[in-house]
Amino acid sequence: MKRARLYAIGLMVMTAFPATGKASDGLSWMGHQWTITNGSMAGIAPGKPGNVSVDKSGYLHLQVVRHGSRVTAAELFSQDVMGFGTYQWQIQGPVDSMAPPIVLGLFPYGPAQGIGQNGENEIDIEFSKWGGALCGGACNADFAVYPSTGHSGVKATQDDFSVNLKGGNLVTARLTWTSTSITETVMSGLQAIGATKHVLHKWTFTPSDPQAQIPQQAVPLGMNLWCYEKKPSQSQQVIIRSFQFVPE
Repeated sequence: MKRARLYAIGLMVMTAFPATGKASDGLSWMGHQWTITNGSMAGIAPGKPGNVSVDKSGYLHLQVVRHGSRVTAAELFSQDVMGFGTYQWQIQGPVDSMAPPIVLGLFPYGPAQGIGQNGENEIDIEFSKWGGALCGGACNADFAVYPSTGHSGVKATQDDFSVNLKGGNLVTARLTWTSTSITETVMSGLQAIGATKHVLHKWTFTPSDPQAQIPQQAVPLGMNLWCYEKKPSQSQQVIIRSFQFVPE
């Protein structure tokens, strides 16, 4: 399922916040300062800073929270930019069995700081059933690569697939980005950044015209938990135990 990320970046607060507790203003986590969305974001639920927190173990919590008929989501972006290299997340949560509207997104995204426009400079790892629309309801995850600045007319390339944690709730997601290729990998369990074990799905994108089809500029990194088209009946939480970036 091909789709552009439609962002209306709302009020985003910029003040650093201690590494433990509720993120009411901003966040310092894993060696980076993060801006937290407060208001409009991807999907139908607004971002609420209180839905982003770091616990005493240093784990990042992202929540979609339902209070009655009102639903709020979670999103943050790095204040610095990151480019070619390896990005890795260790994740705790039922990413293979979330409510159909819920999306967990892990994505370098240039337009967050005006680096290109919507439909450019974005690389996605996403866990979601997309309301049951992905692969006719058979898939629950996807990888996607959007083109570089000035090539918004080039279609995104996407790989849709399914993961099964077999009742577990620990998964490692990895993205390796170079000027000519992108490799994205999902592994069960918590894997070290130099190890490739228990691979659930791996995809490598090596286009013939990488300068157009692969982002070429360093961009902010985004992470979000949001609602696609419909509100879930219950709250949802995903925990990011760690994030690492190793430059090329």
